Amino acid sequence: MIDQPQVDYCLEVNFEKGTESPSRVFRTMHEMIDTFQLLDSHLISSIDIRIEPVLLLEDIESGSVKTWISTKLKIVPDDAIYNLDWKKLVGSFLVKGKYRIVNFLEGTTSITNVNQIKPLQDDLQKLAQETQIRMLPDYKPIEPRLLLEDISKISSSLSYLTTGDGASYITNQDRARFNLEFKLTPESIEELFIQEVLTHDDTLIMKVKKADFLGDSMWEFRFGERNIPVRISDKEWLNKFQTNKVTIQAGDAIRGVVRVSHKYDADHNLIGDNYDLLSVIEVIKSPQEGQAAHPPPLDNHGIL
Repeated sequence: MIDQPQVDYCLEVNFEKGTESPSRVFRTMHEMIDTFQLLDSHLISSIDIRIEPVLLLEDIESGSVKTWISTKLKIVPDDAIYNLDWKKLVGSFLVKGKYRIVNFLEGTTSITNVNQIKPLQDDLQKLAQETQIRMLPDYKPIEPRLLLEDISKISSSLSYLTTGDGASYITNQDRARFNLEFKLTPESIEELFIQEVLTHDDTLIMKVKKADFLGDSMWEFRFGERNIPVRISDKEWLNKFQTNKVTIQAGDAIRGVVRVSHKYDADHNLIGDNYDLLSVIEVIKSPQEGQAAHPPPLDNHGIL
């Protein structure tokens, strides 16, 4: 069943009129809405994973761009009957939880240790407990990595804004300003959880998926059933490729010495891999290439 919206909040983006790149405002708003919908589902998991929050667009105001959003709550009911006010309590929890997160980020520019978010975790768990809608007090805290990923998405959504812009989260009782100076990337999140790194060098054959013609960006290779990002550290070979002394065609592969690094967290779970192509041994031409007078090249973006 679906409940009627109980609580509204507003996402506001301020901008200077007459500035360039107007799409930045709408990209920010679009990504913030998506991020807050995901954040709602993670917040609500502290209470009951069966409850699904659904965002509804209520209004959009111009001047500064204000988007008013309401929340409906879906649930698959069973024998655990909540009190009659549970939907109102959960809706209020979601609004307060998002406010606490935005407010928490206002006083910092980065997160360099997982323990920095422990007070926020505890605060959000306490908010969940205050709803008192469960028969048993088993309100789980949001997993640190999930919370950090949500915070990273907030940071990413605000990255389009420039000097003079601003953004706020507004409720009926409070207003919290988004900290545009705060930055947290997915790569930096991974680094926070690394406890041990095991590294080995191996000779691998990898099929080229995406190349970089101009800079030092990662290449993308097909390795087994996966696409993997690979850094090219063989600068001599890379220079030959970028100056057209070596050509790569669709379907070609590279045999080379690759440094593989496996990253593990404190519970010995594999949380990430790094691939670094140290030395190119040879370019292996596609079997179809000899059958075609003009084999298809990579496009201008280095994509097959």
